[in-house]
Amino acid sequence: MMLETILSKCDARYERPDCEQCVDCSYGGCCPRDCEKCLDYIHDPSHAPDGAPERKYDCTHMADVYTCKYSCRYTSEIMYALERCISLHDLSDFKVLSFGCGPCTDLFAIDALRENKTLIYDRIEYRGVDYSEDVWHWVHGDIKSMQTLKSRFKFFYKDACELIHEIAEGTWTPNLIVFQYVFSDMQKHSSRADIYDFINTFAEYFNSKVAPNTYIVLNDVNLGRDYGGGREYFDLLLNKLENVIYNKGHFHNDHGKGYYASGYPYGKEFPENANRFDLSPWRSYSPFDTCASAQMIIKKVVKE
Repeated sequence: MMLETILSKCDARYERPDCEQCVDCSYGGCCPRDCEKCLDYIHDPSHAPDGAPERKYDCTHMADVYTCKYSCRYTSEIMYALERCISLHDLSDFKVLSFGCGPCTDLFAIDALRENKTLIYDRIEYRGVDYSEDVWHWVHGDIKSMQTLKSRFKFFYKDACELIHEIAEGTWTPNLIVFQYVFSDMQKHSSRADIYDFINTFAEYFNSKVAPNTYIVLNDVNLGRDYGGGREYFDLLLNKLENVIYNKGHFHNDHGKGYYASGYPYGKEFPENANRFDLSPWRSYSPFDTCASAQMIIKKVVKE
């Protein structure tokens, strides 16, 4: 399985018995000698040392730890979503456009569902969009090394708010489009004007060029903009699309605290939230054993 192969490679690269500072650590003298702590500084800047610069996703070592810690959860979330995309199950030729691809957990989900016979595709072309080329250098290299004549993987390292205009002008069209924790990232790093421009341009492209039976899977943290997420953009995008049907919901968050324990209301609560993989090989990375995202699945239908 692709997921297990990539996690094994990430784990092998990261293993350092003496836990010394990486010689090329991008955090310099503030390096905590533990990449999981660096990830915590990103997710909660208040945990960073006093006077330390803002921590960013800009380190290949951190990418290996991120992949080992989060990939099983995010892959599981997409698996649940794709199981509800019934029209894809008998598709022989997959064409996937992935925004915010990162370690490509949507690709891992597609591969896992083919292995368990939910999907039966013969060919797949995967195009991943992520602005962090240096961060994902090794992980994406590992993925590309697994290409075959019938499985082609290509990456575009550019801000999605910029690249969307090139995509809209092109002729290639996918039959599955995934937004994997994209809008929460845009909310942190892009202007409101750029996000609205992205949504408008994407909607024009989708409405005019994308064929019926194409799915959009939106998967992101179950938080609104006021809490550091971007879930409202799901509905804003939906309202721009023509000839579509949709459903939305959220997973129960077993690891939440207080008012967030069950997940904010967003559509229905999904009946299952279990991680779908054996986490025992990756226990040292403290992976989550449940899913916790909000999702919207959109399908383009034939115009009546």
